[in-house]
Amino acid sequence: MTAVSDTTALTTLIKSGLEWLLPQLFGPVLIPDAVARELLQFHPMLPEWCSIRSAPSGELLDRLRLKVDEGEAEAIALAVAENSSAILLDDKKARRHAESHGLTCLALPAVLTAARREGLIPSLAAAFATIAESGRYRVADTAALVLLRSVGEA
Repeated sequence: MTAVSDTTALTTLIKSGLEWLLPQLFGPVLIPDAVARELLQFHPMLPEWCSIRSAPSGELLDRLRLKVDEGEAEAIALAVAENSSAILLDDKKARRHAESHGLTCLALPAVLTAARREGLIPSLAAAFATIAESGRYRVADTAALVLLRSVGEA
């Protein structure tokens, strides 16, 4: 399974000490140059399982740059070029653009839910609390309740 990631999921998981989940779920994670630059502004080094790839230039990338931020645009273009099985995106607008190109989008709560279902973490509620406290990422109450119910925690 090949996954491409934007900055938000990676930086939140790194800050929360949960970054090890991504290679367990997806294997190596591809990130475009813009995401690597963004991550290195906040973290001294990238996880070894992150593979930096250049997003292909062209009409798709040019159009995306007009609609979403640089990291998201490059991540979407890279995911399309690599025929990725998933793209990790949290921005709603970026997810709409990615889905319009046939990509399967996963926001961070879905990644954590998958980790819980795979038995990689013992508690989804605890993971949500960790990313809220350490990663400053809050899952909306209604979404959290639905996801917690889906894994038998509510």
